[in-house]
Amino acid sequence: MEQNGLLIGEVAARSGVSRKALRLYEARGILPKPRRTPSGYRAYPVDVLGVLHFVTQARRLGLTLSEIGTIVALRCAKPGPCVHVRALLERKVVELDSLRRELRRILDS
Repeated sequence: MEQNGLLIGEVAARSGVSRKALRLYEARGILPKPRRTPSGYRAYPVDVLGVLHFVTQARRLGLTLSEIGTIVALRCAKPGPCVHVRALLERKVVELDSLRRELRRILDS
């Protein structure tokens, strides 16, 4: 089925992302609406796996779905480096550093 697209179960199995999360990402605009088979099944392009890899990494790093959606939208609109994405990630680094210091204070007390 790969040349015709990946069904939601295949995408879930290959990416480690649940079917429910895939539908959520689609509803939030992080993933484009997949085409539908004649029987109504979602058929995702293979390149959706790369987007999902990024989403998984970004979630693990603490980015919100809103932030991830912004990055994906900017990436789709204009390939290459983006000052907006860089600024967002720099802010996230500051937030995570602050959280790390706070956790260290708790552990030390």
